[in-house]
Amino acid sequence: MRQKIQSLLSHLNHGLVERDAVLKTALLAVLAGENVVLVGPPGTGKSLLARRIAQGLGEGSQGLRYFEYLLTKFSTPEELFGPLSITALKNDQFHRNTDGYLPSVELAFLDEVFKASSSILNALLTIMNERIFHNGVEAQKVPLRAMIAASNELPTDQEELSALYDRFLVRCFVDYVSEDGLA
Repeated sequence: MRQKIQSLLSHLNHGLVERDAVLKTALLAVLAGENVVLVGPPGTGKSLLARRIAQGLGEGSQGLRYFEYLLTKFSTPEELFGPLSITALKNDQFHRNTDGYLPSVELAFLDEVFKASSSILNALLTIMNERIFHNGVEAQKVPLRAMIAASNELPTDQEELSALYDRFLVRCFVDYVSEDGLA
């Protein structure tokens, strides 16, 4: 097992500079089923690290079901959780078609996670903690193993974000490559 993990880490780290510690920590968190947030300035490879972990764990015939999205303050719940079912609406029911969206995947990456609207943030709390998505009146089990999120900044002085920040057991800080690493 140790050799498999070392081989995976070597593969994931190929071509990266000064990202070994962050990559090891994030991979360990995902393998343990914990959520991880990568915090650092733009251009430090946060998104690349998340994609590499998803690709590395998703190799083989099965592969991991993966979802990735860049959040903004204008992102809507439909973009993450799926569109409303028109058929269900005709029957006076609220139901989202979640196939291919966050509630149906094993690994998710959300970039700029702290910029999401309150309706998205509230749904994420339950998904991250209990692995449940409330789809209308149905409590849908979510197969999510772990969520990787990224942000350019910590959610300071924003009380409404503290609950979401607390859901990330592992917090990695990513900085620019050092002067020595540039060579």
